[in-house]
Amino acid sequence: MPRRLLCNLCGPFGDTPSRHSLIGKTLFLAFLFSLAIYPRLAPQATELRGASPRTFDSIPTPDFRVGATLPSVVPADRTPATSIIFVSPINGFTGTVTLLDPSLPADLTCTALVPSTIPTGSGHAMVSCSSSVAGTYNVTIVGTSDAIRHSATATFRFASFPPPEFMISAITPLSFAASSTATSTVTVSSLGGFDRRVDLTSTVYPSVGLTLSVNPQSFVHGSGTSTATFSSSTPGDYTVTITGTSESLSRTTTIIVAVTLAGPPDFAISASSNSLNVEAGNLGTTRITITPYNGFTGSIALAVSAPGAVSCDLSNSSIQSSGESTLTCTSHIAGDYTVTIGATGGAGPHTTTIDLHIAAVSPAAPAPLTIRGPTSAFFYGIIGVIIAVVLAGAFLALRRSKTV
Repeated sequence: MPRRLLCNLCGPFGDTPSRHSLIGKTLFLAFLFSLAIYPRLAPQATELRGASPRTFDSIPTPDFRVGATLPSVVPADRTPATSIIFVSPINGFTGTVTLLDPSLPADLTCTALVPSTIPTGSGHAMVSCSSSVAGTYNVTIVGTSDAIRHSATATFRFASFPPPEFMISAITPLSFAASSTATSTVTVSSLGGFDRRVDLTSTVYPSVGLTLSVNPQSFVHGSGTSTATFSSSTPGDYTVTITGTSESLSRTTTIIVAVTLAGPPDFAISASSNSLNVEAGNLGTTRITITPYNGFTGSIALAVSAPGAVSCDLSNSSIQSSGESTLTCTSHIAGDYTVTIGATGGAGPHTTTIDLHIAAVSPAAPAPLTIRGPTSAFFYGIIGVIIAVVLAGAFLALRRSKTV
C-alpha cells in the first residue's frame, strides 16, 4: 500500500497530515475489528472431497424396570391386602436386583418383601399390608442393582365397613282357626362375620289368648333357624315380637297372628291306598283312617257299598272319634269296580272311594301227555306165546314132511 494512502487511513498512528478527517480513522478501526471477529477458515479435506459426514451408533445399556399391582379394597379391620412387585430386564440385563424395605405411612403395617432379591433381573416379590384406619396408602418399592435404581408405587386401599352384627326375620302374617295350632319360621342371619351367641325371647300383645313356644331359643354361632309354634282357643288379632339379644346388641321381628272362629267339630276320612289291583279270587286290602278336627269326640259308623260281583268287609265298622279300619275286597269276576266307604257321626256324612281292578286268572299250563303201554310181564307173555306158536308150526311141518 503506498505510504501516502496508509498514512491517510492511519491518521494519528503514523505520519498523518492534519487535514485527515475523523471519518477515515473510524473506518480503519472498523476494518481491523472485522478481521479479528470473523477470521477466514480453510475448508476441511472431507468437504473438499465431497465425503459424507461420519455417524456413530449408540450401544444399548442393560437396565431393568419395577412395577406393582393394585390390590383390591379390603375392610379396615386388619384384613391384609397383597401387592405383587414385578422386576423385568431391559436390553439383556442379567444382574441381581435388591428390593429395599419401604418406608411406611402412618397407620399402615406391612410384611417384609418376599423375596428381597431378584436374581437375573427377572421375577416377582410380594408384600402384604393392613390397617385399622380407612384410607388410601402409597408404598414406594425401590429396586437397586449397583448404580441402577428404579422404584414403583404399590397403592393399598382400606374401607370402613359396619361392625359385625345379626338380623332376625320371621314368616308373617299368620292365620289359623281357634283350637288348632300354626307355626312360623324365625331366621337369625349373621352379618359381617358375626359369630356370637344369640338368645331369643318373645312377647305377645294382647298377653292373654295366644300361647307361643320357640325352639330352639338360642344359637351359639350367631345364625340359624327356629320354629315358633302358636296355639289359641280365643279368636282375635295378636302381635308377636321376637327379640334376638347378643350382649349389648339386640334385633327384633314382628309376627301378625290372626285366630279365626273354628268350624263345627267334625272328622275326615281317608284311605292309605285309593287303588287296588288283585287277581280274581285273591284278597285286596287298604287302611281306612278317621281324623278328627275342631275338637270332634263323637262315634263314627263305617259302611261299605260295592257292586254285586265284589265282596268287601271292614275289620272295624265303628270308631270312636279317631282310629283305623282295614277294608278287604275280593271278586271272582275280572273287571274294574268302584267301592265306596261311608262314614256318619259328624257334621255330615263323609265318603272315600277305592278303585278296584280284578285281573283274570291266568290259565294253568297243560300237563305233559302220558302214553301208557303194556306192563313188562304182559309184553313178555305175548312174546312167549308167539315163539311157542312158531315152534309148534315148525314141528308140525317137520312131521308132515317125514310122513310123506
